[in-house]
Amino acid sequence: MITKRNLLLLISFLITINIFSQTDLDQNGLKSTVIRGLSATNQPTRFEIATIGYNSFHWQHGGIIIIELFNEYYGTGYEKYIIENGFGQGANWGAPVLKLMESNGFYHNGRIILGATTDLSTSFGGYVNKQLSILFDARDYTSYVIKITYLQEKVNTLTDLNQIKINQNPIGTTIPEFSVSSEVNTNIISNGNLQISGSGNHYIKNGNVGIGTINPTSKLTVAGNINSREVKVSVDAGADFVFDNDYNLPSLESVSDYIKENKHLPEIASAKEMQQNGINLSEMNIKLLQKMEEMTLYMIEMKKENEKQNEKIIALENKLKNK
Repeated sequence: MITKRNLLLLISFLITINIFSQTDLDQNGLKSTVIRGLSATNQPTRFEIATIGYNSFHWQHGGIIIIELFNEYYGTGYEKYIIENGFGQGANWGAPVLKLMESNGFYHNGRIILGATTDLSTSFGGYVNKQLSILFDARDYTSYVIKITYLQEKVNTLTDLNQIKINQNPIGTTIPEFSVSSEVNTNIISNGNLQISGSGNHYIKNGNVGIGTINPTSKLTVAGNINSREVKVSVDAGADFVFDNDYNLPSLESVSDYIKENKHLPEIASAKEMQQNGINLSEMNIKLLQKMEEMTLYMIEMKKENEKQNEKIIALENKLKNK
């Protein structure tokens, strides 16, 4: 006979089982384990969800581990991490590398970090095998489902490389408040179109990059201000032709007449044209340099004329003194 007390105990037991439920799947050697109910209430909590055995000095089976985080607490949130622990990872073939590959959804309240590395009692090829803990941090008032995908041998006790121990019922410990980064840590390599969307602020199309616009018409189109320490513009030619002997330097009279009629310098676009079409920095700088070089020639001519006038004035003064 099931008493009320026994029924309550049974319900409590079933609830306890459901809090940390785990599902394993083996698809021809590619294994995955799902852990449910990793949650935190009013204090951020850390769980040790797995430990891996590895030896980064040797080739080993299954160097990649994929960990996916699914936020199941009143909102969308998804992160995908990979752990690279094969030969050639880390400094001097040492520590495994953790990378955030994807981050989607609205709420990002959980993260994966790597814990401490310790030596195992076994070795391979003269190098000690190591074990590394994988930690999951949950922010307060959140709950996650975690899927771990791996090729390693799943064991209850780590003794060698190529092994993984997944904790059935990880015990949470409180930790200080933390922030969760949603910036992925991976290279993007593609021979097709690549679009980076941020409220329409960044756009790459057909080899053109747009910032602040979704219709880039040049290799780089920026709808806004640009702050830069230095800008280098490649040019095909300068303005030194002004100093060639056969250069036809306009007279100051003709320049004055042109300015009176057009209200701008010859060969320089009007203010209205600049407003409508913008300006080409390379072309404009060369044009301005040309005008400066022309101005230099005018000043040289004026200096020569002034010197001649001074000579004439001195000669006249000498004649007057000698009378």
